[in-house]
Amino acid sequence: MIKRIIGCLMLSTLLASCNLFYHKADIRNSELLGIIPVTEQESGAYAMEARYSNWPNPDTLIIYIDGIRHKMTSEGSILNGENEVTYNLGNEFPVEQLYFIQRGRDMFFFYTDVNEDGAGSFVKRMSLDTGETIWAQEIDGFSFSKPLVRGQFAYIGTIGFIGKMKLKSGTFDWKYSGLGGSKGRFNQFREIDFPNEKQVRFVSPHPFSFQSDTVVVNDMTGEIVKMN
Repeated sequence: MIKRIIGCLMLSTLLASCNLFYHKADIRNSELLGIIPVTEQESGAYAMEARYSNWPNPDTLIIYIDGIRHKMTSEGSILNGENEVTYNLGNEFPVEQLYFIQRGRDMFFFYTDVNEDGAGSFVKRMSLDTGETIWAQEIDGFSFSKPLVRGQFAYIGTIGFIGKMKLKSGTFDWKYSGLGGSKGRFNQFREIDFPNEKQVRFVSPHPFSFQSDTVVVNDMTGEIVKMN
């Protein structure tokens, strides 16, 4: 009986400590729990920026899968250390900017591609086991900020756009586009962070001063509480 009580107490402690690793919104939405491993940092983890290597061909980007260095061509072919194609991003046009983050056996790619008509931004979730795209979502704007992944969500900023995306489905809890209008504000968000547990903050350098423009959103309701 004593062993059973001790076992229950240990399990309760373990479950309580695990819940600390989830955003409070996740705890209220049980269908998301356990689907994708989450960061152990309450502040979240930024996606990594893919750096250019220019080998084996021009505009090759360096990414990491399972901690192993891979290279991605601008056409989306992902090469392992033996220079063999292991995955493909499936992009339509050459990739110009790319961020990535791995969660369990899934990779999340945040990228902008370009063609003669302009640029487009996308987020894709890819299974590392099958190489298939689980979902793909086009994003308003270009010039990605470094995405911030917290719990089961990704916080995203592009030119004039901010949003909170579900990692499970690629749909948005909330989003805003057209920020800044014709005044040239919010062209690029330099920082995304959490000033407190209820709010998320997007910070953008002001185009005509040394100050920064800021959008603060109530993370639970999606309401903009401050924009200056």
